[in-house]
Amino acid sequence: MKAMKLFSMLAAAFLVFSLNSAYAITEIINTEQAEKMNLASLGVVSDTVRVETLDQAVQAIGEKAEKAGATYFRVIGARSIDTALYWRISAEIYK
Repeated sequence: MKAMKLFSMLAAAFLVFSLNSAYAITEIINTEQAEKMNLASLGVVSDTVRVETLDQAVQAIGEKAEKAGATYFRVIGARSIDTALYWRISAEIYK
């Protein structure tokens, strides 16, 4: 019984750790921050996403930037499209 309880606790701890490390990209605020960190620009990614909030749009572009190989990103433009639940968002990505 104790072994099963210990196993369950270890499995839960592993799951929490893996979820926290799944999103490893970091948003930066401005170009000065990128310069101070000596980051190399990899270009720009853009997307139109179906989400309700700006925060969700930023998360979506962060995920796209991470898939493109970036470790940092900076939002350079975001706007909602009409009254629909769509956002057009762009970010410069860095490594």
